[in-house]
Amino acid sequence: EAWYACTLIRYRAKDNNVKVRWEDGTVSVLEPHEVRRSRKRASSKGEASEAAEKKRKLHLQGTSSIPPALEAHPGSRHKLPPHRYVMAPMVGGSELPFRMLSRRYGTQLCYTPMIYSGPFSRDAAYRANPLNGFQTCPEDRPLVAHFCGNDPEVLLAAARHVADRVDAVDLNLGCPQRVAHAEHFGSYLLDPCDRDLVCRIVKRLSEALPVPVFCKIRLLDNLEDTLQLARQLEASGASLLAVHARYRGTPTHRRDGPAHLEQVTAIKKILRIPVLANGNVKTWDDVVANLASTGADGIMSAEGMLDDPCLFAGALEGPATPKVQACGNDLRKVEKKLRQVDALLEKQAAGKKLGPDELEKVAQRADLRRERKQLLRSAAGGEGADKPCARAQAAPEMPEDGLKKARLYLSSVARYPPAPPLSTLIFHCRRMAKAELTKFQLLEDFVSCDDLKAAEDVLSKAEKFRDKPGSFKVNRDKEQKDREMRAKQSYEKECRRKFEQRMARKAQRLGKSLGEVMKASAVPGGSLSFGSEPSWLLEKDDMA
Repeated sequence: EAWYACTLIRYRAKDNNVKVRWEDGTVSVLEPHEVRRSRKRASSKGEASEAAEKKRKLHLQGTSSIPPALEAHPGSRHKLPPHRYVMAPMVGGSELPFRMLSRRYGTQLCYTPMIYSGPFSRDAAYRANPLNGFQTCPEDRPLVAHFCGNDPEVLLAAARHVADRVDAVDLNLGCPQRVAHAEHFGSYLLDPCDRDLVCRIVKRLSEALPVPVFCKIRLLDNLEDTLQLARQLEASGASLLAVHARYRGTPTHRRDGPAHLEQVTAIKKILRIPVLANGNVKTWDDVVANLASTGADGIMSAEGMLDDPCLFAGALEGPATPKVQACGNDLRKVEKKLRQVDALLEKQAAGKKLGPDELEKVAQRADLRRERKQLLRSAAGGEGADKPCARAQAAPEMPEDGLKKARLYLSSVARYPPAPPLSTLIFHCRRMAKAELTKFQLLEDFVSCDDLKAAEDVLSKAEKFRDKPGSFKVNRDKEQKDREMRAKQSYEKECRRKFEQRMARKAQRLGKSLGEVMKASAVPGGSLSFGSEPSWLLEKDDMA
């Protein structure tokens, strides 16, 4: 257990609690069992004389005694849920069906999408609508409710509505979107002028709620400021800190390349509460490597999980005994051979002649598929599995590709109604099956679907191409249109980059921050004339 140095202010007889001051100057009210007298240590002569002088001065001022030094453990009343493998909060992304799918494949802890504390705290109809962030079921545990806001009492009122159905409440201190800038929440609460407010929010929630309070932050401009923020959140009562190891950015520029995981390591070293590392995770190997390099207590993933909800499936394998490891190695070898066969079939479909050795490999396809099926069954500990390869914890059969993952997600949607909006369904399936949909030139067809039946038909078409190698023929016209679309997207992205550079120059001339100049607006509206320089990129009238 982690105990923290603090000083007694007074004992509150009315509720039998203790008011203490932490080393950073913040104040908390704790229950008696959360506080103990600090252990005495040997003091030098100088320290002893200094203490005696301080005591003499206090006596002359009419103070009867020196406030005793204490140690407190403010989180002792809360047992934290498992938090090694965590799904991050995602607007339109971490909804119930997607959470339940990921839980099947190793995710221990899930966050809800962002919930607006204002309307959620006062409007029963708003709370009842799952589109507003909170939808759950008895199997959806452990769960963290992820709130945004900037008023301690409003956030508390909102959290109380769900406290009996979640395992923790999280304060959003990391959102860099324009709406967060406009409504002053998320990462825009991390400036020094708002630090007292943030600490009061965390303290109020941690003292009043029956569940632990978590915080999710981004990095500040320099490491020392980030470390100070982390210490203050911990001292205010946060029980866990998730660190998205990227800088805050601006309302229109939210990412700045790879996450700076070395800063997570520094944060972990100074805190006693658990720290989650968020960033630079796409595969299970990344999960293992990041845990080892940062020393974090867990990994939180957003982008990686959108592409692969089975990202944490490696956690289901448990300790890898030599025989279990052999099963995994054999499966990887078989899958590699199958990929080689598929490539040869594509080559054959393109009209190229295969050599004798290549034809022999193609002839082994059916045997390889049967061998893979047996190995997958063995890995999951299913019927027919060899006992030495069975897992201590039976894992579900791993989906073979992105199309299978998309189908599993749609099954989860049907199992946990009401269904999310069509845009959410399309978004998830597109992320999971992007490789296959792109390969068969169906990506644009899929994202253009205007109902679920049409989307399922496109998936079925892709599955048909996948299951019958050689049946897909490249559409040259569509290929050309795709190239033109990508070129236009690249052009628009470059225009936006130039616009932000222009605003940065303007901010420097005016002596203001880029956020102030950009305000809550995006790039100016109007259609772009492809290939020409938009008028709003010109430098004229910048001095206004």
